Parts: sequence; C-alpha cells; structure tokens
Amino acid sequence: MTLTVNICTDWSAWDWLVAKGETRTISTLVLPGDVRALVHATHENRTGDPEASFRVDGTEGAIKGTLGLLYDYPHGRPDTLEVSSRVLPTDGPLPYPVTRRRLPDTVAAPMGSLLAAVAEGGEPETSGADNLGTLRLLDALYQSMDSGESRRPGSAA
Repeated sequence: MTLTVNICTDWSAWDWLVAKGETRTISTLVLPGDVRALVHATHENRTGDPEASFRVDGTEGAIKGTLGLLYDYPHGRPDTLEVSSRVLPTDGPLPYPVTRRRLPDTVAAPMGSLLAAVAEGGEPETSGADNLGTLRLLDALYQSMDSGESRRPGSAA
C-alpha cells in the first residue's frame, strides 16, 4: 500500500500544531504476512500541483485513487477510485463510481456509532482498543522520527 500526500498547507491558523519534522514524513510500516505500507506526506508543496493518492496492490489486482478533498482544501473535488484485476476480463483499470465524500462521512459514521452505543448500551463499531492502537502507531512514528531508528507500536523507547 502506498499513500502519497503532497500538498501546500497554510498552518497559520494552527501555529501550535507544527513541530519540527511534522510537515514532511516518510513512514514505512511492516505488517504481518510480509505486507508493507509506505506513507509519504509533505505539506510544503509550493508548486501548485497537489497530489493526494493511494494505491493498494494485491496478488490479483490493485486499487488506486485520489483523496479529492486535499486537492483544494476545504472545498476539494470528487474522490476517484480505479480497480485493476488479473481475474476480471478487462482492458485495464476500471473506474469505480465514488458517490460520497470521504469527509465528513469518515468522521460522521464512527461518531454516529459511538452515540448509538451510548444511547442503546451497545458497543461502537470502532472500539477504544482500536483507537488506542492508532495512538500507539503514532507514538512509534514519533519515536522513530526522533531516534532515526525503527520502532514497534507499544514497545518501550
């Protein structure tokens, strides 16, 4: 999997957010089963040609697309998605219709699930343990950035 974000971000409204190293990162994640993920993010693109794309390669095909919101934030453009298959008889990548925007749906759905769980006494779709795993991953990325060495999420520094 590859995720590339190469945009220009005006940080003036979030001066408290920016720390050394946060505006340009390249992270390689090694996952079970010899799966690799590469995340390349820069918020210092000054050339006017933004890119916010992803690609997931599998043994029988690939999925790739764009994250439209990041091309002209906060207005954006439609997301795109293409599917390539070694199994389906096609002449190349097939565009897949994207009918909804990633945001606000990616925020609204988990929040709606949490509110329903509180109201009905159930479990939300996204658990606290899952969110804690995300925070452990971010902590490991910061530790790696500070030390210049690989880190496993949840391991001691």
